[in-house]
Amino acid sequence: MRKFKAIVRYQMVDILFSMSVFFIVFAACFGLGWAIIAFAGEGGTPFKGMYLWMCVFLGLCGGISYSIDFKFALQCGVTRAQAYLSTALSFGVVALVFALVDQLLLAVLPLWGEQSIVALYGEGYGPGLLGFAWTLAFNLAIVFLSYALVVLHGRVGKAPFLLGLLAFGLLAFVLVPTVFQVVPGAADAAGAALLPALGFT
Repeated sequence: MRKFKAIVRYQMVDILFSMSVFFIVFAACFGLGWAIIAFAGEGGTPFKGMYLWMCVFLGLCGGISYSIDFKFALQCGVTRAQAYLSTALSFGVVALVFALVDQLLLAVLPLWGEQSIVALYGEGYGPGLLGFAWTLAFNLAIVFLSYALVVLHGRVGKAPFLLGLLAFGLLAFVLVPTVFQVVPGAADAAGAALLPALGFT
């Protein structure tokens, strides 16, 4: 248990440091972007969706954790279950902090309304418990999905993994659009079933 606590503490310190660096760079880019727009006046073009950069961080966090933190934890003598649990806890912290920051900025900074993930799935959620819960779930899905893909790559090997990605790409971007084109009402039926389940209104 002592080794497990040490690994958890190490991962938490590491992820909090990485998030601190990210937020410093993120705040500088956000401030610089709005400063340029303010200087350009009405000729400036507003930018949107900066929360997507947080999504990129989440994806990198999930992908790198297996190749670095998980293997380091095993080398330190903890069990695989403890290593997975420690990694999951660090993922939960990142997802929670990003969701809290998003909701805080929505509440105190009107300019953030165009940058938040809320702008993608509708303002019906907005600031508040429901919006926080949706954003937290969204963050967790990204970080755990990226982690799962890296683990799958390590388990099945490079060639089967690439073939799987190719098959998924053909299914998502060729077969499904073709079905939607040739089957009347298929796209509307799929949208009516999937969008509410995903939280889109």
